Amino acid sequence: MSTDTVFRRPISPTERLYFSTRELAPPFLMQLAIHGSGPIGAAELQRAVDIASAANPGSRLVRDGKEWVDSGAAADVRIVDGGSLNYPALEDDPILNSPIGPTPDRTCEVLLLTGDPVTIVFRVFHGVMDGMGVRMWAMDVFRALRGEEPLGATDPTTDADLVARLGALGRPPLVLPLFPSAAGSGRQDPAASPWLLRHRSIPMTGKGTVARIAAMLATAAGARSRFMIPVDMRRHAPGIRSTANLALPLFLDVEPGADWRVINADKRIGLQQNRELNQLDNGGLSHLPPFVVRAVLRATNWAGSRLGRNIVSATLSHTGRFELDEFSGPNFTATAVRVLPQHTGIMPLLFGIAECGGTTDITVSCRNGEGVEARLESLLDHIASTLERDLSNVML
Repeated sequence: MSTDTVFRRPISPTERLYFSTRELAPPFLMQLAIHGSGPIGAAELQRAVDIASAANPGSRLVRDGKEWVDSGAAADVRIVDGGSLNYPALEDDPILNSPIGPTPDRTCEVLLLTGDPVTIVFRVFHGVMDGMGVRMWAMDVFRALRGEEPLGATDPTTDADLVARLGALGRPPLVLPLFPSAAGSGRQDPAASPWLLRHRSIPMTGKGTVARIAAMLATAAGARSRFMIPVDMRRHAPGIRSTANLALPLFLDVEPGADWRVINADKRIGLQQNRELNQLDNGGLSHLPPFVVRAVLRATNWAGSRLGRNIVSATLSHTGRFELDEFSGPNFTATAVRVLPQHTGIMPLLFGIAECGGTTDITVSCRNGEGVEARLESLLDHIASTLERDLSNVML
C-alpha cells in the first residue's frame, strides 16, 4: 500500500501533552466497560473488532514522529478467563492497571472478562481518542457483532484543525494553582496507590447532573472552585466522523452555596459563546521540551497534594446517554455501560458520568493522600444520596 493512502493525522498540541501525562500517571487510559449477560466468543469478538477497526482507523494508530499513522493492525482482544472488575476499589484492579498489549506502541485494546457479569472493556490511550471517539468505535464493534455495517470514522480532523476553522473568540482564563478539592489534600504515601478509582450508581437520571455535582463539590470545598467541563467540538461540525481528541474544556468558577440552576445557566452561556474554542494549548505547555513538561506536571501534582492548590477543583465529564441495545450482540445483552476515567496526576478529581437503562453511573478518579480516601467516600455517598433525592422529587 502506498503511503498516500494510509490514514494519518498530526499529533495535536493536546495529544502531545498526553505523552508526558502517561509517564506521570500510567497507563493513562480511558476505559469503557460494558457489563452484560450471555455468552460471547473471543473469536467472534475479535472478528467484530477487526471489521470495526478497519472502518475506524483511529483505533489502529501508532506514533510516527509528529504524526499518528494507521498501523493496519486492529486492537487485540485479550481474554481474562473468569475475570471481573474489582468494585468498589477499582484502583487496585490488576486488569484496569495493566498496560495495553501486545507491544508498547499499541494504543487500543479490548478485554473480554468471562466472569459474572460478562464484561467487555474498551481501553484507549487518551492521546489517540476522546470519550466520544471511544464511544463511536465501540458502537461500531457491536454493529459488526450484530452483522450490521459499521458507520466508520475516517476524517483526520484534529482539535487544532477545528479551532483554526472556527476561530477562537476570546482569551482563555489563566491556568494557576489556586483552587481547592472537595476531597481535600494530604501527603502521598509512596507505598499506597497514588490514585483512587471509586464508583456510585444512582437508580435514576435527570437534567443538570453536572451542575448539581459542581454545586455540591464547591460547597463541600468551602471555597471558590473551578470546574473543567469537556465539550465535544463535533457539535460545531455535525457531519464530522472522527475519533480524535475533539474535546476542549469549558471552565466554570463556582462559589460555595451556589444554586445548581445558576451554574447550569452559566454553562449554557459558555456553550453559546463557544468559549471552549479559546482553550487549545492554554498555558503553552506543548511548546516546551518534554522534560520541562514532566517537571511542571510533577510540580502541579505536588502543589495539589501538599498545599491543596490545584489548577482546577475537578473535571466533570458527562459522556451522555447510552442505549443498551446499541451495546448488545446476538447472544450478549448489555446491562450497564460505565465510563472509567483515567488518572491524570495533575487534577484532584475526574468524574466520568454516564446514563443508561434509567441509571446514572459515576466513576471518579481521585488523587490519593493522607485522609483523602475517607473524605472521598463520604463525598460520593453525599453526592449519590442527594442526586437520588433531588431527581426523585423532580419525577414526582
